[in-house]
Amino acid sequence: MANVPKRIGFGGAVLFAVGAILCWFGFPALINSQLAKSLNLNKDSETRKMWVKFPDPIDFKVYMFNVTNPQSVQQGATPVVREIGPFFYDEYKEKTALKDREKDDTVEYNPKVTWFFNSEKSAPLTGDEMVTVPYIPILAAVLVLEKQKPGMLPLFNKAIRSLYRNPDTLFLTAPARNILFEGVVINCTVADFAAKAVCTAMKQDSGGLERVGEDIFKFSFFGLKNGSVDPAWFRVDRGVRNVSRLGAMVELNGKRRLDTWSGEPCNSLDGTDSTIFPPFMTPDRTVAFSHDLCRSVVAVYEGRSEYKDVRGYRYTASLGDMSTDPDLKCFCPTPDSCLKRGAFDLTPCTGAPVVLTLPHMYDTHEEYRNTIIGQTPSQEKHEIYLEVEPVSEAGLPHRRTTMFLHSTSRKPLSTDAMSPGRQFTLHRPCTLVRQGIDLDDKYLDVLKNTLFRMMKAMTGVSGAVMGLGAALGAGGVLLHFKRRSGDVVTPTPPPKNGPTMVSSVNLPAATDGGAGSRQQFYP
Repeated sequence: MANVPKRIGFGGAVLFAVGAILCWFGFPALINSQLAKSLNLNKDSETRKMWVKFPDPIDFKVYMFNVTNPQSVQQGATPVVREIGPFFYDEYKEKTALKDREKDDTVEYNPKVTWFFNSEKSAPLTGDEMVTVPYIPILAAVLVLEKQKPGMLPLFNKAIRSLYRNPDTLFLTAPARNILFEGVVINCTVADFAAKAVCTAMKQDSGGLERVGEDIFKFSFFGLKNGSVDPAWFRVDRGVRNVSRLGAMVELNGKRRLDTWSGEPCNSLDGTDSTIFPPFMTPDRTVAFSHDLCRSVVAVYEGRSEYKDVRGYRYTASLGDMSTDPDLKCFCPTPDSCLKRGAFDLTPCTGAPVVLTLPHMYDTHEEYRNTIIGQTPSQEKHEIYLEVEPVSEAGLPHRRTTMFLHSTSRKPLSTDAMSPGRQFTLHRPCTLVRQGIDLDDKYLDVLKNTLFRMMKAMTGVSGAVMGLGAALGAGGVLLHFKRRSGDVVTPTPPPKNGPTMVSSVNLPAATDGGAGSRQQFYP
């Protein structure tokens, strides 16, 4: 009986330890193993179906920067811009021509994206609003000719007026819907020699123009990609053998590295394909490859967030500073002409004279921000961020918003069709795109009713075991100290066959005639 408190305390300690092990190791390992089995790109998995073709549209909001003083800018004045938007489109993404490679646990695909104008969400805007933006086809052609065939620049100057409807500036004014998707016509049914020569070159290599007839081309920002299968061929890890590799880039167009930039690490295919992320994310950083940028983008953990009662991690990203960061030097246009903080030259990637910054040049060097009037950068509105549920994240982020500002490249053009022989430098905003998704309640309910409910139940079980163990341990300790202090007396039972103890006996008077007497006996 003396060991009873010790036994109670020991049993409580064991239960508490078991509960702690279940809470911190056992149940998380069980959940992780089950998630790892289901969150992969195996042919029959639900994750694969969602990854191949997400059933709901992604929000695709476009803001146009209307240049209000194009004539003055042509003469060297600072451009004044006014933001018009959002023009709201429903974006549907899918993956086509899928081919699984069981040998190395990868899958190959070609991406496809389709946009539909959402008139209800765009209202009161209709897409017919007239907008003035830099005429990128002209600037692109001048840039290419200046680098490759400078002797053809005078010929191109003569062709511009015929091909581009006699423009008086290097700006295009047209309905927003035409600039974005439906296209601005470039008519090659011309008679003059210079225009025919340019059209012949365009027919051989139309670049980013859409050819809609034998002699008719169209220019738009997104029309050429709309509803078309991208020729880019991706190969990514399926995550069946190693779920931490889920969605990781393996090859692009059959190559394990890019050849777009001047060196490493810029040409590395780091991170996922940006359409899916592995589960069990940590508060560190995450990396995704963007084909539109021809580079990987690093998002750094910023803190915890919450979306519709679902807790997650928030990551933010920037374009960095290639002028000071040694790892980004390989993005510099030339070793001696690195762009400053927040600006990224896309010319090697797109073939067009385009520089990328965050919207309204947020987090961009002051020198660039001062070249434009009318921008209002804001961290809340213009930061790139990613919010995910860290345990189950597999292509279903709470909210992912990517925001980019496209602007024409700030490069000196030695020949300007509107001002021959004059140096012309242009760095003007064109389009701001906000792309993201706020998960519908039906997807969040699945998380809440399955994963989160199971996690709460397991936490409750382990907590109950730990609580019972703690109670037993405390009881054993209390009983032990009460014994030591004498507050508890344990009676000893009498022996079964022992002698009877008498405390006193009255004896009769003696027979010898003496006085009677009484004696006491004590055991």
